[in-house]
Order: sequence, then structure tokens, then C-alpha cells
Amino acid sequence: MLVTGARGKTGREVVAQLRQHPEITVREGSSQPGAETAFSWDDPGTWPAAVKDVDAVYLMRPDVPEAPEHVARLVDLNPDASVVLLSEQGADGLPAGQWARRVEDAVTGRAAGWTLLRPSWFHQVLTDPRFYRDDIRVNRVLRLPSGGAPIAWIDARDIAAVAVAALVSPAGHDRQSYTITGPEALPIQAVADALSTQLGVAVRADDPPPGQAVEGFDAWTTDILIDLYERVRTGGFAEHTPVVERVTGRRPTSVSEFVAANLDEWR
Repeated sequence: MLVTGARGKTGREVVAQLRQHPEITVREGSSQPGAETAFSWDDPGTWPAAVKDVDAVYLMRPDVPEAPEHVARLVDLNPDASVVLLSEQGADGLPAGQWARRVEDAVTGRAAGWTLLRPSWFHQVLTDPRFYRDDIRVNRVLRLPSGGAPIAWIDARDIAAVAVAALVSPAGHDRQSYTITGPEALPIQAVADALSTQLGVAVRADDPPPGQAVEGFDAWTTDILIDLYERVRTGGFAEHTPVVERVTGRRPTSVSEFVAANLDEWR
């Protein structure tokens, strides 16, 4: 099995959980130095060897305008492999020509077997320095343009558990689309309150206008983020589902549990 983005938030967890199945050979595809299997979306020359003869692919889409074309080309290199695609919550409600929908279509229109994962916002963005960790740690603020709407936060480990179930037993999950969420939908104020309570210091929730939050990004990324924030603000990430428990047999991790386990990240 090939795991693309093997050192990413979900990829590393997919690898770790697949390693618990000794009958499975895992190819850890990554563009980072020292990767077990060289795989970079920026270098199509790495794709054929990475995907050759694999039975299944965990596919983490690249965040680039050409993602639909890249994904289509990769699937075409081994159309017999089943594909578990990491997409996003609400992708099924997007216009047919929208970027995320086109990535999904590149898989469903080509792969012999497929499962679509549509998760809500990851818990792990709270501990990632590229997202919200440092603002929480240094400024004691969680800044996200949400309009007060709740988000059904989900742990990357729970996403990975659903992915592994689909990779290990593809027949039971073939042509299924899973909206993956945590046990509850919470507004950013509730997340800030959980941080405040467990850290013992006040963490403020800030809800800036979307335009302010995307300052400095290129035009394509700005468009994607503006669309994303608008979907948050209109409740597009508020739906709660029982998918994790139904597929894995265990309850997903809550925001409060995640915060309690990661307090050192914000101290």
C-alpha cells in the first residue's frame, strides 16, 4: 500500500496504524529528505515507481491548482489500485467545477475501487505552528473567521482509523463517501474556553473577517480560503456524524480530550 503525504497529519497516522498489520507492506511516500519512497507532487518522475504494483493508495491531495490533473494522472498509472482519498467535509455539496469536487471526480471516474473521506477541521491545526499553535501560545488568542458557527472538529488519528479500515478491507467500503467528524460541533469560543480552563490562562476567541485572515496569500490560495471560511460561517462544517464509531467501533476523540493531551504545545 502506498501512503502519500506519509509524514503529514493523517499520513503518519495511517502509516502507524497500517504497521499493525504485519501482512501489509507499506510504502511511505514523501518528498522529505530520507523518505522511504520518494514521492513528490512537484516531481511526476517519482510517481510511477511509487504506485507500481500497489493494491491500494492513501491519497492526500496536493493543495495546488493542478491537483485534479495530478490526481487523475497518478490514478491512471495504476487504475486497478483502490484509492482512499482525503477530501473535505461538504465537498459533495460544492459545484461540479469546483476544485475539491474535481479532485474527487478524478478518483471516482478512474479508480477501480475508491473510498472518499470528507473530514471536518482537524484538531491538529491547533498544535501546528503553520496554523494556530503560536497565536495561542504567544498571544493567547484563537483567531478563525467562523461567524460564530460551530465546527465538528476531528482528530487526525480518527480519520486515519477510518482510512485504514477502508485500505485493509476495501470491499466493505468500496464506493462509499464518509463525512468524518468528532463527537460534537463546537464554535471557536468553546474551543478557546477549553484551552483557557485546562491551561489555567485566558485564551480569547477572535473572529476576524475572512478578508483579513487571507492577507498575504497568492490569488489561488486566497480564493480557496475565502470559500472555505464562507462555508464555515454558513454552517458547512457543523454537521455531526457517527461514522468514526460505526466504522472503527470506538468513539472519536473530543476537543477537550485533545487539549488535555497536548497542553505543553501551548505553554
